[in-house]
Amino acid sequence: MPFLKRNLVWIICLFGLYQCQILKPLMPEENYPLVVSTPQMSVINLFAEVKTSKLESLVNQKVESILYQDTSFLDHGNDNLKLFAIRDGAIKLNFDQDQLSWELPANVTFQKGVKVFGYNLPMVDSWQYTGQIKLRYKTKLTLGQDWSIKTQTTSDGFSWTKKPAVKIGTLDVPITLVANLILPSYLQSFSSQIDTLFASNFNFRSSAEKGWSMLSTSFKIPGNYNAWLSIVPNSISVLPIQGSGGQIRVGAAIASEVVCAMDTPPDPVEVSRLPDMQPLKLVSDTFKINLLTDIPYPTINRELNAQLKDSVFVFGSRKLKFENFRVYGTYQRMAVEMKVAGSINGMLYLTGVPYFNAADTTLRIKDLKFDLKTHNLMVNSSKWLFNGKIERSITHSLAIPFRSNVLDMESQIKKLITHYPLAFGFELQGRLTKLRVSDLYLTPKSVKANLIFSGNLNLGISESSQGPL
Repeated sequence: MPFLKRNLVWIICLFGLYQCQILKPLMPEENYPLVVSTPQMSVINLFAEVKTSKLESLVNQKVESILYQDTSFLDHGNDNLKLFAIRDGAIKLNFDQDQLSWELPANVTFQKGVKVFGYNLPMVDSWQYTGQIKLRYKTKLTLGQDWSIKTQTTSDGFSWTKKPAVKIGTLDVPITLVANLILPSYLQSFSSQIDTLFASNFNFRSSAEKGWSMLSTSFKIPGNYNAWLSIVPNSISVLPIQGSGGQIRVGAAIASEVVCAMDTPPDPVEVSRLPDMQPLKLVSDTFKINLLTDIPYPTINRELNAQLKDSVFVFGSRKLKFENFRVYGTYQRMAVEMKVAGSINGMLYLTGVPYFNAADTTLRIKDLKFDLKTHNLMVNSSKWLFNGKIERSITHSLAIPFRSNVLDMESQIKKLITHYPLAFGFELQGRLTKLRVSDLYLTPKSVKANLIFSGNLNLGISESSQGPL
């Protein structure tokens, strides 16, 4: 009888061990490949604007009343001609495409000497022609490689508001044809005066140097987060000078790396000298803020345990209770460690690929399946686990929201780049239009997500603060 009881106990114990299988598979190796996150390049427009009316006012101040004077009959190859032109009103400017159009009213006086046999007769009255005219010019504006504003002014013709006449006694005899032949050769000389005016009064390089230096400074993002916007300018290209709505915009496109750094201020960037202007190579003006945000493993563990801890899964006559969850990285996959009790006691391991679901701004996992070591250990004794029920439950439950954090950060970045005043009269002027995730990778402490906010950003100098451009 004692022998029978002893064997019965052994049978019961063996049955219990079979029913309550203890598993200790080797855990997937914890491993985090080094990932170098390269920020996507942004394009920042650096510009200075000047109103056409302000330019017009400056031109009217600078252009002298005497436009041209030839006081000798012997000048210009002994042409026996004197010419005197004075301003006869305000100069009008208009910007069309990449050219300034000028209209300059003038009063023109010709004086033609009398020659006999090729000699001047100084004692004989010369013929005097008078008329009122509108001179027209076009000035093409470009930026040189050295940041100077280049101008090329050409005559665009003229029109008479009062046609010239020769005065003989009390009679005015029209000689428009003669005047039209003589005047064009003199008009071109005034073009160089306009170019000289621009060269001496307009300096975009100074604005560009200040803007370039300012972009190398980190900006503290206002709000609850300890975050900084760090811009590292890389290269700069010329933008076509543009004009619209009474404004002339002189600018450049700066290729930069823009990163939103959390918690720790970024290291200061050594300000490099303003590089020479390059031909335009950038076909997009898209601005991208690269925000590297963390989703700590404790946050993921807490969410998984809140959803599934103490859950009981029934597999026919077998039961499995989830007691605890822990996640970590194994190469480029996320390992899910589950402590279970019931028909199986011990640890189970699954691995999957983390990804960002843009539709609801959550961290999720896909391609979740039992780790090979766990699978090989259970393939003969616990095939009942391989029906996909556990994988589907964890896949559904592992949805870590960080939408509120993203929206808060987006709101604060918008505040920073919307008419944010800086030094020297500059201000950030931008807007955000889109959010996406470019990279997602695992580190020893967290899943890192590289969020990219896209939009447009200008670094502009306000009209009220700028002196001569």
